[in-house]
Order: sequence, then structure tokens, then C-alpha cells
Amino acid sequence: MMLRKMKLKDKNTLRKSLSYLLLLVVTVIILAPIIIAFSNAFKFEADIYAVPFNLIPTNPTLENFHALLDKFPIYIFNSFKVTGIIVFLQIITATTAGYCFSKLKWRGRDFVFILYIASIMIPGQAVIIPQFLIVQNLGLYNSHTGLILVSAFTAFGTFLVKQFFVTIPESLVESARIDGASEFLIFRKIMLPLSKTVIATLIIFSFRFFWNDFFGPLIYLSSPSLKTLPLGMADFANEYYTYVGPQMAAAVISIIPVLIVFLAAQKHFVQGTMSAGIKG
Repeated sequence: MMLRKMKLKDKNTLRKSLSYLLLLVVTVIILAPIIIAFSNAFKFEADIYAVPFNLIPTNPTLENFHALLDKFPIYIFNSFKVTGIIVFLQIITATTAGYCFSKLKWRGRDFVFILYIASIMIPGQAVIIPQFLIVQNLGLYNSHTGLILVSAFTAFGTFLVKQFFVTIPESLVESARIDGASEFLIFRKIMLPLSKTVIATLIIFSFRFFWNDFFGPLIYLSSPSLKTLPLGMADFANEYYTYVGPQMAAAVISIIPVLIVFLAAQKHFVQGTMSAGIKG
């Protein structure tokens, strides 16, 4: 009996060791590109291609960051402006739509919701031409307004919020209605304060996507002064040569805001994902 317990204990220890080893390998694989980018951001161009590769720069330099001072402040400002407004609009549209689909009863509600959610299945590239033509006909091409408007609605965010609102007891809303509260008052005073977790989750998803979005700005923007950070990073690559050092410095800078947003809302992010994915 004792021998059997020892074998079982050894087996569990081996299983845990293999699990930790697997997690360690996966972590290294995920973090390796970030670590290499961080290392190359502080190297001279010649040192980046040196063999063997040195993870710690032998001659650390800030030259790559100095190369960004000319144009990148405006690119960073544009990214904050576009991303911030899009995230704000998506929170408004997703929460109001989520309330309509979960707490209001109207004919065809479920059918419209299915149609709205079905749009998630359509690749963005498939609708980019009609979207572009609409933006162009409205005279919004080459403006942040056009880029923002085509991104103001989110089917995924609406689904996320709607699934969370479903978990809020119906009796709470009915009691407010009996007391004479309007739908807008119920939405603003009851639903929104209870939805901090799902709103934080939506902020993280939207901010990360649009902060790193390259395709949208490439299609709708052409003026250098309107470029966002991902689009500006392409300035260092041409048909003859790619300046890796400045690109890596820009990549390091671009990581910081996403990291800050994620760390600030990490707790709510986990709770919101679980609420929408499990309870819904």
C-alpha cells in the first residue's frame, strides 16, 4: 500500500513538473519576440545583424529612439485620438444595443440580433470596398472621421455586453419600471454601474485592436500628418532596405499603452470574460 502511494506521488510530481516545463516553454516562445525587439531597440544597426546574436547590447544606444523624434510624436497623438474615440463610441453603441437586445421586448428582436451577430462571420476584407466607396462618397476619405465612423459599431462587443446584461436579474429592471423610471434612467443608473467588468473587458479588446490596427488606416488615410503609429512604422521599410533599429524602438513604444491598459483592467477583464462566456 505504501509503495503504491509513493508511486502515485511520484507520478503526480512528474506530471506537475512536465506541466510547469510546458508553461515555461510556451512563455519563452510568446515573450521571445518582445525581448528581441526590446534588445534591438537599443542597438546600432550593424550590431543587430551581428553573429552570434547578443541579447544584451554591447554598445547600448538611444539613436533609434532619436530617429523617432521627427514624426512619431504626431503618429502617437493620432493613434491616441483615433483609438480613444473609437473605444468610447464602441462602449456607447455596444452597451445601448446590448440593453435593447436583452432587456427590451420588441418584435423581431432575436432575429435582428442573430443577423447582427452573423456579421462577425464576414471577414473585414470582404466589405472593405463598399465601405471605402461609402466613405469616399461622403467626402470623408483621408480623414480620421471616416476611419472612426466605420469602426464605431462592434458586433462582438454587443454580444459580449448582451450576454452580461442577461445575467442581471429581470426583477431589478421591473422594479425600477414600476417605480416610474424611464428606460434611459434604468440603463444609466442601474445597468451601467453593474457592468464595470464587461465594459473594462470591451475597452481592453477594442483598445488593443485599434491601437495596433494597420489595415484600416492604410485604406482610409493617405496624408503623412494623419498616419497612426502602426502605419508610421512602415516608413522605415522601403524596397531596398529596412531600418530595423528604429522599427524596434517604435514597437517598444507601441507596447507600453496596451500594457498599461491591460494591467489597469486585468482584474475586471478576467471577471468580464468569465461572466459573458460562462453565465451567458
